[in-house]
Amino acid sequence: MKNIDYTRKHRRTRFKQTLATKTKKTIKALITTLTMMIFVLLITFFATTTNNAQKGYSLEQAKLKNEELKSKNSSLTNKITEATAFVEIQEEYAITEMETPEEKNYVTIEDNSVY
Repeated sequence: MKNIDYTRKHRRTRFKQTLATKTKKTIKALITTLTMMIFVLLITFFATTTNNAQKGYSLEQAKLKNEELKSKNSSLTNKITEATAFVEIQEEYAITEMETPEEKNYVTIEDNSVY
C-alpha cells in the first residue's frame, strides 16, 4: 500500500469578536438600512405629492377654461338674440310703413235694425 500523505486543509482564520463589536456592527447596519428606507419613502412621498399637485393644477386650469367658455357662450347667445331682435324690429318697421287699409262696412246700422 501506498503511503497517503495528509495535508492540512487551508482554512481562514476566524477572528473572535466580542459582543460589543457585534452589537456596534448590527447597530450600524440597522441605522444604514433605516436611513435608506426613510430616504426611499421620502422620495415616494414627494413624487406622490407632486403628482397630486399637478393634477390639482390641471383641474383648476380646466375649471378656468370651462368658465371662460361659458362666458363666451353666453356672450354669443346674447349677440344672436340681439341680432334676431334687430331683424324683428326691422320687419315690424316694414309693417308699419304699409298703407292702412280702407274701412269698409258691409253691414250697416240700417241692415241691423228690425222694422
